Amino acid sequence: MRYFNLFMLAIVLGVAFVVYDIKMESEQLAEYAESLQMEIEQEREDIRFYTAKWSALNQPQRLQGIVERYNTYLQLEPMEGQQITTLDALPVRPVQMEPASARAMGGYAGQLPVVE
Repeated sequence: MRYFNLFMLAIVLGVAFVVYDIKMESEQLAEYAESLQMEIEQEREDIRFYTAKWSALNQPQRLQGIVERYNTYLQLEPMEGQQITTLDALPVRPVQMEPASARAMGGYAGQLPVVE
């Protein structure tokens, strides 16, 4: 009977340790989830701020004032309809590439693979 009581006490202590460990891990995960939620909310707030800032910077009246102020330097002209085209209508530019050597690349790209 005595051994049975000691065995049951060991089982109870083991279960208590496991429950305590699970509780601590769940609290840490809850804190981590809360910190992630705060980061997400901060990112959303930043997105709202920068969207509003972008909207303010792109107001036509503001841009027109900048163009008028700096027109002598920018020399901008109104766009004509014939300037707009599709990508297919553009001529293909030939690409002339120099042969790349392993030495010219440097770093890991310049090292030859070692075969053993």
